Amino acid sequence: MPQIVRNIFENYVKEQFNLKDCIAVNNGTSALIAPLWSMDLKPGDEVITTPFTFIATSNAILIAGARPVFVDVDPETYLIDPSKIEAAITKNTKAIIPVHLYGKMCDMHKIMQIAKKYNLVVIEDTAQAFGATNSSGQHAGMISDAGTFSFYKTKNISTFEGGMICIPQDSKLNSDKIRSICNQGQVGKYNHEYIGFNFRLAEPLCLMAYEQMKLHMTGIKAELGLRGPTKGHYPAVVYEQPIYKKLGITGNCPVAEKAAKYIKENYW
Repeated sequence: MPQIVRNIFENYVKEQFNLKDCIAVNNGTSALIAPLWSMDLKPGDEVITTPFTFIATSNAILIAGARPVFVDVDPETYLIDPSKIEAAITKNTKAIIPVHLYGKMCDMHKIMQIAKKYNLVVIEDTAQAFGATNSSGQHAGMISDAGTFSFYKTKNISTFEGGMICIPQDSKLNSDKIRSICNQGQVGKYNHEYIGFNFRLAEPLCLMAYEQMKLHMTGIKAELGLRGPTKGHYPAVVYEQPIYKKLGITGNCPVAEKAAKYIKENYW
C-alpha cells in the first residue's frame, strides 16, 4: 500500500485540529518515547508524571534517559493534582506528562501555567481520552507541546495496535526531529542524523485510523469514561512494579496508593 495513505491520514488530523504536525506511530508507547527522545534528556534529568497510569508512561521516561518523579492524584478524579506539581519541581525538571484517564481531562490550564512559569515541556498522555474536551472546548492532546495517542484495541479509535503524536502550532518541540526519530532517525533517505527507531504505523492501519477518524469527526463518537475506575481496565501505582523497586524509584502518593488498593481489592 503506497505511502500516500499515511500522508492522507496525518494531513487529515493536522487540518481537523490545526496542528503543526501529526505523526502516525505503531503504538502509544512509541508516541511517548519519540518526543522525549527529541529533548536529548540526560542522566539526572527529571520528568514529572502521575503514579496512577499504565507503566508505559514512566517506562518511556526511563527509556529516554530521564527519571520519573511522581506527583499524587486528586482523590475525586484520579488525575494528577496540579496543586502538588510545583513542590516536585527541581533544577533537574525538564517536562511534565499529565495523563488523561477514563475520557477525563487533567486541568491543563493550571498545568500549562506552571510549565510556562518554569519553562517546562508538557507532553499529554492521551491514550484513554481521544475526543475528550474541557470546558473551554479544547481537545485532549492538542493543548501542550505534544499529545500522544493510542489506537490499541481497547481505545475508542482502534487499529488493534497503533497510535499518533500530535504537535500543536506553538509547541516548544522540534516536530521535524520527532518525525525523523520515528523513521530510524532519517533526514533524507539513508541520512541518519538522530538515534531513532522504526515507530511507523503500517499503511493498512493508517487507512483504518483514517476511516474511523472521519466517522468520529462527523459525530459517531465512542463513549468516553464509562469504564472508569469502578469497572473495566484500571492503572496501578507504577512504582509498585518490581523493576521500579529494583531501580530505587519510589513515590509518596498516598491518594494513588489508596485508589489502587481499593480497586485491587474490589474489582481485580
